[in-house]
Amino acid sequence: MRKWSWPAALLAAAVYCAPTQAAVTEDTFLLRTTADLVELCSATSSDPMGTEALNFCHGFGVGAYRVLAEVERARDAHMFCVPAPVPTRNEALASFVQWAKANPSQLGQSPEDGIAAFLSKQYPCPKRK
Repeated sequence: MRKWSWPAALLAAAVYCAPTQAAVTEDTFLLRTTADLVELCSATSSDPMGTEALNFCHGFGVGAYRVLAEVERARDAHMFCVPAPVPTRNEALASFVQWAKANPSQLGQSPEDGIAAFLSKQYPCPKRK
């Protein structure tokens, strides 16, 4: 019979007694899909990994946006045009989560492509004359 250490026993009890609602796991941080990013960005303070998830969400979101913005500067035809004043990070990420949940067909793509799709739909550029 296996003897359990106190930390392992507490962890097992926490997992066993956890609510059935899906919570962020370490696997979510592998960020395979837009759905993973949405899960991280939707974490709450009651989630055991909520702070880490939100910090990761913000860092990834800012990094992806900055790369896409640099690519946009080099292109003639722009994919997105951010309005002035620029939305806050919290506003932009909340809009991203809302958009992703309203567009479930986008959840299976890479998180980078999900952010690009969101930016192009949320902040379209005016048509050139």
